[in-house]
Amino acid sequence: MQRNREYECLLLDYYGDLLTRHQRDILDEYFNEDLSMNEIAENYQVSKSAIQDLIKRTLKQLYGYEEALQMIDIDRKLNGIMKEMVQENNELLNKYVEKIEKTIR
Repeated sequence: MQRNREYECLLLDYYGDLLTRHQRDILDEYFNEDLSMNEIAENYQVSKSAIQDLIKRTLKQLYGYEEALQMIDIDRKLNGIMKEMVQENNELLNKYVEKIEKTIR
C-alpha cells in the first residue's frame, strides 16, 4: 500500500464524494489548504487528537475504496496504454510523412 501525501490527495480527489461532508471538509483543509491539525482543531473547536483520529479513520476508508474499486490503478494503466497509442500513432504518422515527402520530391 502506497502511503504518501500526494497519493492521499489523489485518493481524496477520486473518492471524496463518498465521504461525509464533515470528513471531506477536514481532509480538504488538511491536504488542500495545508492547515495543521492544530489549526483544524481550532476551527472546529475540538481536540487535536479528535482531528488526528478522524483523518486516520477517513484515510483508512479511502484506501479501502481504492483497494475495492481500483480506480486510481485502472486510470494509471489506461493512461499508460494511451501514451503507447500516441507514440505508435506518431511513429506511423512519421512513416507516412516520409513517404509523402519522397513522393513529392
